[in-house]
Amino acid sequence: MSSPKSIKENVARAKAYGQRKDYMRCLYALSISLEELADSQVFGREKFEIGILVDEVFRQLLAMDELKSILPRGLKYTRGHEKKLSAVLRKIHDTIKNAIEKAAVDKVRKQKNQIDKYTLSGQKCLESKDAKEAKKYFRKITEAFPEERGLLQDVGGRFVKAGFAQDGIEYLERAIAQNPTDSRPYISLLLAWEMLAEQDKALAVIKDIVRRFGANESIFVRQSKLFLAKRMYAEAYDAAAAALKINPLSREGKKISDRLGPKIFGRGYKPGATSSDMKSAKAKSAGSSTSATKGSINLDLGGGSSTSKKSARKAPAKKPNASKVIKLDF
Repeated sequence: MSSPKSIKENVARAKAYGQRKDYMRCLYALSISLEELADSQVFGREKFEIGILVDEVFRQLLAMDELKSILPRGLKYTRGHEKKLSAVLRKIHDTIKNAIEKAAVDKVRKQKNQIDKYTLSGQKCLESKDAKEAKKYFRKITEAFPEERGLLQDVGGRFVKAGFAQDGIEYLERAIAQNPTDSRPYISLLLAWEMLAEQDKALAVIKDIVRRFGANESIFVRQSKLFLAKRMYAEAYDAAAAALKINPLSREGKKISDRLGPKIFGRGYKPGATSSDMKSAKAKSAGSSTSATKGSINLDLGGGSSTSKKSARKAPAKKPNASKVIKLDF
């Protein structure tokens, strides 16, 4: 059973909603307070004070334009009929709520139909290679429904796929600005810059993709090809090696790596190794050979049985065989 304090709090809440012109919440809070009042054992002065508050909220509620059209004759608060009034207010609330929800659904359906209609018309123009006419249709829907999720990305992607990369870039950049966490416009924008042979801009997009979403084999291969087009062979090789590390069976990565590796590293080339790996391997190899030369130890302690000393001594000259000596008499 509700206490006078709880009933007064609900009436005060209804009054606050009424002051903010939030008639839906005002209706709901007032219906609850009337239901509590009907089921309570409040009498005397307290019930009289609550009645005055309820009457004030009623007049506030019925002064709203939204309810004037629904209740042209108004609605009067009569003490002793709280239960009945609560049911009436709840029914009004539910009716309005259902009407609002239905109107919202109808609005969305109408909006979707309009988007589909103009998108199909624009796509037909793109298929006919009439980008100027396609822009008219796509501009109508993107300006009419700028907050429609995925619309800008879809329009930009259609232009790029149709071969009109420059026209698609405008929509794709707007899509990224609107929702930076969606990876789809980045991929389409990368393709657009690749089509326009703008390697620096394409590489900048790849940098953003890697920073926001991480890299994969395909991204590294595309990065390698862009570096290759700029004749940045070491960078191209490293990107291809990175693709091979993710997927050792990457055909494109291996093709670029095998093409550039021997030219950059010579015989020491190892498929899949980055330039830093190769440099560190060469440094280790050079260091180990130097340490082997410096660290050789002479175990000759000066003993008579030393082979090195024996070999160092000169062998005595052999006397010529007497039978083979030829005497020259002059």
